[in-house]
Amino acid sequence: MKHEETTHMTSGGAELYRQTWRPDDAPRAVLVLIHGLGEHSGRYGHLAQRFTDAGFAVFAMDLRGHGKSSGGRGDLRINDAVSDVADLVADASSEYPGLPVFLYGHSLGGLISMTYAVQRQPDITGLVASAPALDSELREQKVKFAMANLLGGLLPSIAIPTGLDADGVSRDPEVVAAYNADPLVHDKGSFALAKQTFSAMDAMMVQTGFPVPLLIIHGTADRLTVPSASKVFTDQVTGEVTLIEYEGMYHEPHNEPEQAEVFADVLEWLEPRIS
Repeated sequence: MKHEETTHMTSGGAELYRQTWRPDDAPRAVLVLIHGLGEHSGRYGHLAQRFTDAGFAVFAMDLRGHGKSSGGRGDLRINDAVSDVADLVADASSEYPGLPVFLYGHSLGGLISMTYAVQRQPDITGLVASAPALDSELREQKVKFAMANLLGGLLPSIAIPTGLDADGVSRDPEVVAAYNADPLVHDKGSFALAKQTFSAMDAMMVQTGFPVPLLIIHGTADRLTVPSASKVFTDQVTGEVTLIEYEGMYHEPHNEPEQAEVFADVLEWLEPRIS
């Protein structure tokens, strides 16, 4: 596996940290990775290794306000993120013209990737959404929900702690310990991001069809996003949409003790779309 780190300057002046992992031989497909809230692309090196071993060239970036990219910690706009995904997909596609291109988005990255697919109708081969943020239990906390909607317009860039429970990331205590010790992980989210995330969730949950082949993977014991929302979504939309539920798994299927099984399921879904 060959690894490369670069910085991409957006038209608006944001500096986005990017990583690329390439197999030793010529790749047979391209995968674009989009991470979740509060984390960064560096947490996906082991997943990139699995994909490069399977013949994929893997492209990833740190979202604005995350990891090694510019911006206040946790201050992100959904439309900016969608544009940044579009740029990364375009660059990956131009580097490997003619190869199948897939997206893999986790949590907030799953919602952003799905929003990109709906809004941009891209010419990609498929999308894998891991524990996508299609709903939030914060809605049940009426005061916090109202504050997010109000302050998202009045104080958009102010970021506050998200209250994310790190113990819910994985059932593997070593993964949780590494998450807590990671200096690039943060627990911040701006009011604008909160408001726009709820709006993106609402927009996605009224979709009646999905424009590209979609695989959703979700642990049934995930308490950071809402597993039942993935079931509701897949039941209501038309198109080539598949849901795999993992009984008892937490928020990050790719970091659970059974991660090899999860990857095998994802690869089994990807394979026929490559050939």
